Amino acid sequence: MVALFVILFVVLLLGIDLIIQARSKQYPIMAVAPKAVASARDSLRIPKSVFFHPGHTWARLQDGDALEIGVDDFVQKALGGVDNVQLPSIGQFVRQGDPVITLGNKGKRVTLVAPASGYVRSINRDAIENPGMVSENPYRDGWLMMMDPEELSSSLSVLRVAEGAVSWIKEEVKRFRDFLNSSAAQPALVGDAMLDGGVPMDGVLGNLDEQHLQQFEQEFLR
Repeated sequence: MVALFVILFVVLLLGIDLIIQARSKQYPIMAVAPKAVASARDSLRIPKSVFFHPGHTWARLQDGDALEIGVDDFVQKALGGVDNVQLPSIGQFVRQGDPVITLGNKGKRVTLVAPASGYVRSINRDAIENPGMVSENPYRDGWLMMMDPEELSSSLSVLRVAEGAVSWIKEEVKRFRDFLNSSAAQPALVGDAMLDGGVPMDGVLGNLDEQHLQQFEQEFLR
C-alpha cells in the first residue's frame, strides 16, 4: 500500500513538472540583467529629422515656414525630469544662442539657449501645465514653442542633424562623464549617480551644488 502511494506521488510530480515545462515554452520568462535595465533607462533618443544646437536645444522644420523648438533628451535626463518650464512671450524676438528656456526639477534650474533666430509664434501651453510631457518625449508632445525663423540658413549651419548629431551626442556624453569625474565638479557631490557606460544617470544634476550647476550651464548649455 505504501509502495503504491509512493508510485502515485512520483507520477503526480512528473505530471506537474511536464505542465510547468509546457507553460514555460508557451510563455517564456525573460530575465533582464540590471545592466540592461540601466542601459534602457539611460539611452538617449536622437530623431533623424531634428537639428540639434550645441546648447542641447533642437529645431525641426514645420510646414516649410516655421520651426518647432524644444530641449533634447540629454539635458532632461541629466536633470532627472522636468517639473517647471519657463518660455519667452509670444511675439518676442529671440536670437540664436540667447538664453530663453528655463527648465526646473526639484528646485534645480538650468537655462538653455534658442537654437535659431526668429519670432516666437506660439508656445506649448500643455507642456507648461504638464511639464512631465518634456520628460516623456521631448521631441513630440514635449515640444516647447513654434518660431517664425529669421536668417534660417545661417542658423541651420551651426546645428547638427542625423549622423552628425549622433556623433556629437556621443562626444557630449563622454565630456559630461569627464566633467563629473573632474576635481572641479567635486565627484563626492554626485555620489552613487556617477556615469557607467557613457550615458547620464537620471537626476545627476540634482546632486550638484549651485556653483557646479552653473559651471555645467556654461560648459554644456552655452
